[in-house]
Amino acid sequence: MQRLAKEVAALGRVIFVTGFKGGVGKTTVSANLAATLYALGNKVLVIDGDFGMRCMDMVLGLESEMLFDCSDVLAGRCSPMAAMCEVGGETGFSFIPAPMNLADTKIPKAAFAALINEVRADFDFVIIDSCAEMTDYYMSFAATADEAVIVTLHQSTSVRAAEKTAARLSAMGISKQSLIVNGYRASFAEKGSLPDIVDIINRSSVRLLGVVPYCERLQASQEAAELSFMGDMKKKASKWEAAFYNIANRLCGNRVLLFEGAESLKKRSSYKGIQQHTSRETREE
Repeated sequence: MQRLAKEVAALGRVIFVTGFKGGVGKTTVSANLAATLYALGNKVLVIDGDFGMRCMDMVLGLESEMLFDCSDVLAGRCSPMAAMCEVGGETGFSFIPAPMNLADTKIPKAAFAALINEVRADFDFVIIDSCAEMTDYYMSFAATADEAVIVTLHQSTSVRAAEKTAARLSAMGISKQSLIVNGYRASFAEKGSLPDIVDIINRSSVRLLGVVPYCERLQASQEAAELSFMGDMKKKASKWEAAFYNIANRLCGNRVLLFEGAESLKKRSSYKGIQQHTSRETREE
């Protein structure tokens, strides 16, 4: 029994990033949370579970790097390792893309379970970016997860959709859930135009994991495939980077306030636990 407990503890955590409302920023949250967890010294794998839409490759800057995709792995045409790309040329930060056009052929749930069981032993975190609809592959990916992170925008309608998502996941047996509020506008909340954090907590039954402030720079950074705590470490962190830093730490079980450090931004390298990774290009020089 003790040996089994050690083996289970050694397996990476599989986190299903989800929400039934489209456009809430699931992909943005998945990518930057993964990048921050990696910067904190974890080995991270991101799987694009949004078959058909497939945009995680663009956010990660890997649009032209892919040879195989997740459907090739699930169908047995290649191994998970063969389908992985290194994000930013970094060892320990990997990505498996979604298929652009998925055939009508149904993929058995056992194939999804086999994929996750094979990769979770090699990573500390496996982040699955989901679609917004309960398709067969949505259900199959969700069934492999240890926990779910539900993403909502700073809107009452989006919070309601998050509640519905939580109820469906609970019915599937996924009891460990947390909530991330994306695009939070503090000035609107102060005026009463949008719900404040206390209102969101009171309306939602899901534990609040973190809050990402609204920032126009985040959209521009996403277009340029710039991720949290990657690149120039002497550069001052943005507010959204500080937010993902807090979220990643809270996800790891550390006691961090929701908005800690949001108004006193530091150089990226100054954040406790953040590591300077060496890219493949730098190693080859």
